[in-house]
Parts: sequence; structure tokens; C-alpha cells
Amino acid sequence: MYRLKMEIFDGRYEQEKLLGQGAFSEVWKVKDTQTGVTLALKIYNPTGGTNNDGNEILTHEFALMVNANHKNLVRPLFFATCDNRPYLILPYCEQGNIGKMVGKMTEEEGWKLIRDCASALAYLHDMKPPILHQDIKPANILLNDNGDYMLTDFGVSTQAKQSLSRVSNQEKDLLSAGTISYMAPERFSKQNLPIMANDIYSLGSTAFEMLSGMLPFGNDGGLLQRKGAEIPELPGNFSPLLKRTLEKCLEAEPWARPTASRLEDIANEAIKHPETRNQIPEFFFATSQDEVPQSQLNAAIPPGATVLGPAVEALIKGTVMGPAAGAPIKGTVIGSGHSYNSANPYNSANPYNSGNPYNSGNPYNSLQPQDNKSKRSLWIGIAIVIILALGAGAYFLFGQDIFGKDQTETAIDSVEQQRIQEEAEYESALALFNQENPDSIRTALNRMKVLADSGNKNAIFEVAKTYARIPNDIESDRRKRLLGWAIVEEDGPRKGSPVSEEINHEAIKWLEKAIQAQVPNYHQCLYWLSSYYYLGIATKEDISKSKQLLQQAKDEAERNQDFVYKEKIEKTLELMD
Repeated sequence: MYRLKMEIFDGRYEQEKLLGQGAFSEVWKVKDTQTGVTLALKIYNPTGGTNNDGNEILTHEFALMVNANHKNLVRPLFFATCDNRPYLILPYCEQGNIGKMVGKMTEEEGWKLIRDCASALAYLHDMKPPILHQDIKPANILLNDNGDYMLTDFGVSTQAKQSLSRVSNQEKDLLSAGTISYMAPERFSKQNLPIMANDIYSLGSTAFEMLSGMLPFGNDGGLLQRKGAEIPELPGNFSPLLKRTLEKCLEAEPWARPTASRLEDIANEAIKHPETRNQIPEFFFATSQDEVPQSQLNAAIPPGATVLGPAVEALIKGTVMGPAAGAPIKGTVIGSGHSYNSANPYNSANPYNSGNPYNSGNPYNSLQPQDNKSKRSLWIGIAIVIILALGAGAYFLFGQDIFGKDQTETAIDSVEQQRIQEEAEYESALALFNQENPDSIRTALNRMKVLADSGNKNAIFEVAKTYARIPNDIESDRRKRLLGWAIVEEDGPRKGSPVSEEINHEAIKWLEKAIQAQVPNYHQCLYWLSSYYYLGIATKEDISKSKQLLQQAKDEAERNQDFVYKEKIEKTLELMD
């Protein structure tokens, strides 16, 4: 692929070093040949350029960014285009981004990171109209020579990146794992409209990674949390206040997270008075719910917000859904291609008014008489039927859809892609199980549960293996100990089983699920489950049920030619007789 390699860019900037590149841009260390000053040069779509729409959008957004004057924001100095390639000139930070500090931050550094970034966000969120960053992650936080953490890349909207992706054919990169890892659960909903609380979640996820060395929900980010995963506790010797602060930032409910200004206050207090870090005064965590009128709590976007940053799955187009009836939207929503004045989007011009697209609020009602409208609807209906009939005929005659691709082949491709993705997710979770870190094991178990709920048999087996009482199984015991589950240590029939009745109930549930799904090696699950009935652990003692399960296990072991397990089962049956 052609790469832009210019010694002098735009006749002025000497390119000294490529600092990084992403889906839509390259960042270079450059020297301004006119002044001798070292700067950073960010070139958008360096190999493909952009179109007039993209240039116009970026020009407008530069005007917004250049007015963002805060010590913790990397404010661009200049914007122009060269050979149809838009570029920004930015201050150069010798230290680079904080990616190299992952897992190495102390508590003091963690509080400073939170304080500086929250301060920058509070400033952006308070602008008129507000700016939402929407892409906070280590790569977008720089460390300057004064030791200040600075947010960058806060000024390129979804619409601009959409325009860039169309030119570069890299639209799939809007879903890059590096961004998804830090995305809040609500970003994966069908509405997927940005709110300020998204930025708080991303900052919390970033701080968690910098302090612990790992992401709270792995590469799946809030998607895993949306499917029921619990918030992990920040591992390591950190204060209760720091752990609680990150927990609040990672709340699944957006309005339960603190605002940026409140988060800045908490961090400032922790920095100035370290002795308070062992206390958790809940008033510290007044949330956006406490500061937003009740009528606005379901708003998908704050009034007048300028939405900056990438989005996943959905782009903001046309009507912004979410604000309560009667709440006016003011300002321009960057990325929507539409400006809203003070008129209510839920007024009579909205075709969804009163829940009926055909009522008097329909904008077409005022354009024609009802009789003509009915006739028009009839002819449209007839036309649709004819089109569908022709399409069906074409398929049965030629075995192809209107795009020329066999529908069966398309379905097979889709299933195969899903299988490959699921297999990759399983292998990733299994790798986490192999680590000696409690948070890794907790994340692995959560991810395996998500896969298990979708019917993945290998994942069902791994979840069952984690919960189940398996005497002398080193791997199962290791997982339980790292998860902090108390195990019966005394010699006796219950040795090695979890003390918690709740965990034992979970074990039975997952073992039964594994048996019902006939997972690979499910004879092992039959064998493990038999001991619960024999010993009466979390269930009524039932010797006959235990023997029945053992006989099934023996037959399955023989069918699978697992003679080691078959011998173990036979010995157990002999002891029971």
C-alpha cells in the first residue's frame, strides 16, 4: 500500500519521526522550517485524502477545537490541507501518550490522571454548546514536560470519521478493539447516542488499566457488562476510596456515574488530603442524576451538545431520539448533518407523535386530502406487492438474490464468520484463565458465561469446571482460590468443595446445563455431579441418583474411549457397593 513519505510536508514541515498511526490518520514529529520549533503533525487519510464534505466538516470542527483553551487539553495550532489531505499542527509532547505506563502507575499518579482528565472533561462538557470527547483511552492521553496529563483527539466527529472511512475503505475500523475496550454499556444499545456519562466510563476504564495493567472487561468493554458481567474490584494495594471511585465510574447505569466536575473534586480532595482515602463519604459521589432535572434523565444527548468522537454501529442521522417531550434541543449536533433550533423535535411535525405515524401529526396530512392519501397508499401497496413478487420469481428462477449472490451462500458465510469470532472469544477467555491474577480469572469467568449463554458448549464446560467440586483437580482448585472462594481444607468426603452453598448451587446448575447440552467430555460432568447427590452438598442426599449418574458417566467414558475416567468411575461404584 502506498504510504505518504515526504521529507518536507506542505513545503514547510520537516518530517523527523512517525509517532503513530490509526485507521484514519498518521502523527509525525516535525520541525517547522520557518521557526525551527518542534511540533506534531497529524495527517488525516494520508494515503487517500478526503472529499470536499470531509474538508468542510474538519474545518468547522477545528474552529470548535481551537476555542477549547484548557491546560489539560492539547489544543491544535493550525489546520489546512495538502494535496487534499487535511492536517493539524499540534504542540509536541516529548513524553508521548501514557500507553507505556500501563500497569505501572502508583496511586498518586492514578489520582493525578483522574484529576487532570476530569478537569478537561468538565471544561468540555461545560462549553456552549458542550463537547463530548467519546474516545478516551491511553493513546489519546499525553504527558507533557510539566507532568500534566492532557486529552487529545477530542475534535473529530463521527460524521468526519464516516467521511474519512468512505474514502479509505476502512469503515470496519470504526469498530476497532482499541476503542470498544473503553466503551460504556449504553454505547452498544440500538439507540447508541452519546451522553456525557460515556466519557466518565471511558476515563474510569482507562484509569483501571493504567493502575492494574488490565482492562476491567477485557477487549469487550461495556458489551460484556451489558450482558451481565459484574464490575471487578481494582486489584492491588490501593485505597478504598480509589477503588470505590473507579467502581462508580464503571457503573452500568449512566446516571449513577459522577459528573466530570464531581470527579475532579473527589480527585483533588484525595490528592490534598491523602488521609481521607480510607474513608468513602457517599456524598462525594453525587451523580449526574442529582444534577439533571427528572424530565431529562432519559435524554440520549444533552441539549445543545456538540458530539465529537467516533461511534459504533449507529451514526446520528436526522432526529435525535431520547430527550423527554417538551425538552428543547439547541445547538448543532456534529455528526447528524442537521441543526436543531429551539423547536421541540417531538412536536406535531414528528411522524411518531402520539405513537401513531398516521395521525394528524403526520407532516403529509397537511399536503393532501385524506381521500387522495388513501388512494396513494393503495397504489404504493400494490407496487410493493409487485416488486416482492418479481424478486421472489427471480430468486426461484435463478437461485440468486437481486445482488447476484446466492442467499444460501450468504447465510453460510454469516454463520462461518460468527463461528470464527466465537472461537476467537473463547480462546481469549481461556488464555485469561491461565493467568495468575484474580481479576483475570474473574474476567475470564464472566466472558465464558456470556459465551455459554449463547450456547457455546466449550464455554459451558469451562464455567462448570470452575464452579464444580473436582477432587485433586489442580486447575479447578487454582481458579477457585484466585477467585477468593473458601474451600473445605479438612480431610473428609467434602474436602476440596467450596464452603459457600451459593457457589455449590451454581455448580449443580452449570453441571446440569453441561450435561443437557452434551458438551465435549460431558461424562466428566456426570461424574462430578454424582458426588453432590452422594454427599448431599447443596442438594438432598440421594445415593440412587448418584449411582445412576455414575453409570451414565461410565457408559459415556467408554464411548469416548476415556479409559482413565472409566476406571475412576468403576472404582467409585465399587466403593459405593
